[in-house]
Amino acid sequence: MLKCEQQIITSTLEAYGAPNGHSAMARTVGVPCGIATQLVLDGIISTPGVLVPYTKEICDPLREGLEKEGIAMVERVL
Repeated sequence: MLKCEQQIITSTLEAYGAPNGHSAMARTVGVPCGIATQLVLDGIISTPGVLVPYTKEICDPLREGLEKEGIAMVERVL
C-alpha cells in the first residue's frame, strides 16, 4: 500500500523596490496588469471575461512574464 505524504507549500510573490525607481507595490500591481494585457493582445489568453490566474493556461505565461521582469514566486515547504 502506498503511503501519501502531505506537504504544505507556500508560494509568495517576492519583489523589492528600487531606491531611485518604482516601489515594489507599484511593480507588483502595474507589471502583472501590463503582462496580462499583452497576453490578451497576443491571443495567448483568449477566454472572455474577468479571470483569476488559477489555471495553467493563464498562470504559466503570466508567471514567465513576471520572472523576465525580475518578479518571482518563491515557494517553500512548511
